[in-house]
Amino acid sequence: MSNAELFRQAAERGDTPLLPGERLWGFWEFTYANSALAIATWAFLIGGATAAFVGPREGIAAIIIGNILGVMLVTLPTCLPCGKYGVEQFTLLRSTFGRNGSRLVYALAVVLLTLGWLAVLGMMFGRSVDGMLTLLKTGEAVTEPANGLLVSVLAAVAIIVTGFVVARGPTSIKFFNMIMSPALVLLMFVMMWLILGQHQPAELLGLPALAPPTEDKRLNFMIAVEVNMAAGFSWWPYLGNLARLSKNERTSFWPNVVGVFGAASLGEIVGLLGAAALGNADPTIWMTSIGGVAIGIVALGFIAFANVTSMINILYTSVVGLRQLAGPVLGRLSWDMLVAAFCVVPLVVAFAAPGIYDGFFIFLVWTSALNATLAGIGMADYFVLRRQHISLRAVFASPERSPFAYWGGFNPIALTALVAGSAVYVFVFNPQTLAAGPGFTLLSASMPAFVAAAVVQWVGTRMFGSRRFGDYGERIASGAGTTVESLAVVEPAVDAIVR
Repeated sequence: MSNAELFRQAAERGDTPLLPGERLWGFWEFTYANSALAIATWAFLIGGATAAFVGPREGIAAIIIGNILGVMLVTLPTCLPCGKYGVEQFTLLRSTFGRNGSRLVYALAVVLLTLGWLAVLGMMFGRSVDGMLTLLKTGEAVTEPANGLLVSVLAAVAIIVTGFVVARGPTSIKFFNMIMSPALVLLMFVMMWLILGQHQPAELLGLPALAPPTEDKRLNFMIAVEVNMAAGFSWWPYLGNLARLSKNERTSFWPNVVGVFGAASLGEIVGLLGAAALGNADPTIWMTSIGGVAIGIVALGFIAFANVTSMINILYTSVVGLRQLAGPVLGRLSWDMLVAAFCVVPLVVAFAAPGIYDGFFIFLVWTSALNATLAGIGMADYFVLRRQHISLRAVFASPERSPFAYWGGFNPIALTALVAGSAVYVFVFNPQTLAAGPGFTLLSASMPAFVAAAVVQWVGTRMFGSRRFGDYGERIASGAGTTVESLAVVEPAVDAIVR
């Protein structure tokens, strides 16, 4: 393999910054990738969860409000810097948390969550295919969810296929997304048409909530908004590493509005209406009865592969981050070996704990306590404190020479902000019990956590940041960014990293 090919692979896999000419995705390619990531059975499940709290009229409003807030507040501090510099998301996060701090955040936000998501999506794939097989065999709709050995085996197949595609790199992912994404968007409209063919719009909008948790309609509505805001914030660990493949900052931002927000909202609204109309939040059940055997089989087939597209994208972004943050043992593994290693735990979970699918809702809302906080820290750090300028020389410098070394590789200010924001979230809203604290019905829980983390990061850095401690001092004093080295200046350090 030539040196040029080696450097191209290193850049694609996150080892070095991507130059503009090396980036794969324009507006529509990134939109396809985002749509493929957003359209999965989890969108239908979130819509079904929304139907449990409120009726379709309020549910549609909750889906739109929650997703637009969550997606936009995640996109700004992740996609814009990664799209600008072409640097892997968690490598760039050294500027905020330090080298070891970024490892800690990666472990919390990616390793634990991604392993869970891969297992959940794999089980969703298994249930979808199981529903297809039931329709083929009996011609009757599925009435009870399946968790048998067949579902676990099918989940394992989905995880293995995902690993195979990711091992071939982002070019393969791009091809996969451009085929599946338009087909999945078309499926959403077909499902909507089928639902509206059986129920008049006025009838649908007037349906009640399936299982409202309280008698307070305002509280139920805000819980529905919070669920959807958690869905929007749940993209934080993944969007940055997808955006680094986009050609410029504008391309890294706007496709999220069309792809993540638009596609996810469409899927959730279809899930909301399907659950409300057919009385069951699980799409692998209500899709088998909405349009007969033939349509049910096609729909479940597309939904099954929609999960695979999402699994491919989140696994790719996770392994890209792992390569940059791995210790000496994992650091010696090849790309293919890292992909395989990342798939081991989800494969075990698929057989040992198939019930993880049923804990989806609580799992989702808990993630917002972390992701909303991380988004708030990023917003304050990148836009307010750094004025959208990060020193790539400091990012790639050895720890003893970098102002991003902080204290032992940890930035105590950012970690304090992380703890503060997460604590505020749980104080305002307990995802485990759905108990609401002060101000929840007006502010949600994600927004107070976001603001609290941003304020702690801003105030703490203004008080204790300096030129040698995080590269903040000069920028804070003057209100302007320091000189940002071009990628050409950073290339010698990048060459050393590759060697």
